[in-house]
Amino acid sequence: MAADIIMIIGVFVFGGLFLFLALVFITSFISLFKKPEKHDHEPSVSVVIPCYNEEKNIKQCLDSISALNYNHDKIEILVVDDGSTDHTLKILRLYRSRHPLKIIPANHGGKSESLNIGIKKSRNEIIFTVDADTILDKDALRELVRPFHSKKVGATNGSCIVRNRNSLLSYFQNVEYHYNNLIRKSFSVLFNEGIWFYGAFACYRRKVLEKIGYFKKECLTEDADIALEIYSSGYKMVNVHDAFGYVLVPSNLIGLVKQRARWWAGVLQALKKNKHLFSRKSSPSIIFLFLNQYWWSFYALISLPLIAYQVYYWLPYNTETFYMLFMYLFRWFTLLGPAYVIYKIPDWGLSIYSVFGVFSGIISILLIIKALILFRDKSHIKNLFGLFFYFPYTIILNIIVLIGLIKLIFLKEKYFID
Repeated sequence: MAADIIMIIGVFVFGGLFLFLALVFITSFISLFKKPEKHDHEPSVSVVIPCYNEEKNIKQCLDSISALNYNHDKIEILVVDDGSTDHTLKILRLYRSRHPLKIIPANHGGKSESLNIGIKKSRNEIIFTVDADTILDKDALRELVRPFHSKKVGATNGSCIVRNRNSLLSYFQNVEYHYNNLIRKSFSVLFNEGIWFYGAFACYRRKVLEKIGYFKKECLTEDADIALEIYSSGYKMVNVHDAFGYVLVPSNLIGLVKQRARWWAGVLQALKKNKHLFSRKSSPSIIFLFLNQYWWSFYALISLPLIAYQVYYWLPYNTETFYMLFMYLFRWFTLLGPAYVIYKIPDWGLSIYSVFGVFSGIISILLIIKALILFRDKSHIKNLFGLFFYFPYTIILNIIVLIGLIKLIFLKEKYFID
């Protein structure tokens, strides 16, 4: 009886997973037939870089800004040093001796406060915010400002590409970032409204920031919060998929857990704060953002015990030899699993449970492969490894989602300091 109940719950959960991924796949496919308009638009831009203890990264960031394929007479650069205690300020002063640069001191009030200080001291209508550990592609700014040709656009951001692919964990994050960039591109192109607004590098219209009261200290993810406020004020936010910024990702599990738990809790904070946007009147991209965050929160709560139960239930049938046990677990946690289930259909027959599971895996694989092709990633061996063993990584992400939910419930820190 208990097994039957668990099976019914499993069908419901993994059936929901299949429908969710099918929606993403259909959106991605249809978006292929719609090309975003591009306009020649090169306004004056103020680059604002919040900076705290970034002695290892700030020079490379500034060098990438100096190398931008843009009229540098139209670029103003401001770095807000948020009370750094390392050699960041020394590096900035040395850089300023050779390049036009404004250094603005601050008292470690957090990223949001640093951004606001820099924006208020800048002079141009378009504000380009860049994290100090981000390296920009030479055409990033040119692509990001094009959509501002339309007065309806309040903010744009680009595709984050993993910069440090030097650890096992970074292989999976590289695949994940491409996958997310594909989804962001698809929804932005199809519905002319972006989702998952990443603040590593982004452009804003000054009058919009003034209208909504600049960045707030109300969420752990100030980028998600301000993007929803911009949409709420009547402006569009656009994901520009061919504007690239190369970002550092955590190289160890502790760093990944801290970063992603903060992201998950912060986005949920932003959605709760802007819950009035979950409406039939909102763009499909905004509605999807709500559904995505709440669906995966629910899925993380339910799927982990279901997967553990399934592994445990069938384990006794695969323990006759060490080889059988190894292959059983290997199939469970690699792409060999879906292929094996398809191979065994003549013997096992079809079940709703296996169909949902297999097709969910196939859809994910197709989307990831499409993303790797779209972003022209040439790290073939690392990407194949990340793709083949991607399922265990998703389990880690689901555990982190649970940690993020716990963090949200018992949250003491309300905004991001460093």
